[in-house]
Amino acid sequence: MLSSSIVAASFCRRTIARLGTGMGYAAGWGFILCAAFITFDVLARRFLGFSSQATTELTGYSLAFGISWALAHTLTSRAHVRIDVLINFLPPKIRYPMHLLSLAALAVFIGFLAKGAWELVDESLLFGATDISVLRTPLWIPQGLWTFGIIVFLVLILLMLAEATLLVIAGRGAEAEAMLHARSYDEEAAEALEAVGALPAQGMPKETRP
Repeated sequence: MLSSSIVAASFCRRTIARLGTGMGYAAGWGFILCAAFITFDVLARRFLGFSSQATTELTGYSLAFGISWALAHTLTSRAHVRIDVLINFLPPKIRYPMHLLSLAALAVFIGFLAKGAWELVDESLLFGATDISVLRTPLWIPQGLWTFGIIVFLVLILLMLAEATLLVIAGRGAEAEAMLHARSYDEEAAEALEAVGALPAQGMPKETRP
């Protein structure tokens, strides 16, 4: 029973993680388009004598939804900032529950954030609120995108917490720790070297020739 529960939790977690990865890429491309739009607007204002007059509005929306959409992928990649000076010196029997406690605390915080975000969208829909700008954008659209990212993040946290808890109960705490622990310096260095082509995809050094 416990083993099948772990398999089910892992499947659900991987499904949401894949969604989060896609959202993370969408957020990255959104930032690129945001930079391109700002560049175009600056050049058009300088050399062509016109401006879209919507740079601040659209880039603000892009940054807001981009940040929330990248949260889930960042969690999956274990790239969120963690202060782990003491936990590394604790024995496994204490360390594993501390990882769970950390994730549970994050779930509580993001739960309140998701509740507030949803209420904000609901209020904008109720009053038909729009931005005080040239585009008069209905505020529920950017707020809804922002809220969606937070909700996906919350769901992923809960699924990871469920899977990690089951793993610890099953005596497989090392697997839970591998999923939750912050990346080591070696992992970050290997990722950076792989990104610049110094390491192949499998993480082994390339053959060097004089």
